[in-house]
Amino acid sequence: MENIKIFKMDDYSWYAAHNLMEFLNWYNKHIDSIQTPDDLSELEIIEPEDGTMWSNKNITQEDVETLGDADEICRGGIGDLKRHDGDIFKMQTFADVLGDEDIKEPYEIASTE
Repeated sequence: MENIKIFKMDDYSWYAAHNLMEFLNWYNKHIDSIQTPDDLSELEIIEPEDGTMWSNKNITQEDVETLGDADEICRGGIGDLKRHDGDIFKMQTFADVLGDEDIKEPYEIASTE
């Protein structure tokens, strides 16, 4: 996961990329054109260790047992658990979700849609 950053373009999507230029080129080509500086007005760059997301990766047997029959166990931070459409999700840092993975090209790592 060396030198990967998380890029937030709006309130809905987070992307993983090695650097700003790689992300902007990929975003412009695959997601939406960037034509004016205003198109980047909401851009945030987040260190993977500093941002969190719900993920169904890295779910342990202990997580399954902790959640039990409940729909969610939320204390307001990392390690919170919830069940959605039969799957279990845990609040984790982007770094935990990425693990040791090195990405070949940028991609959407999380979305609220």
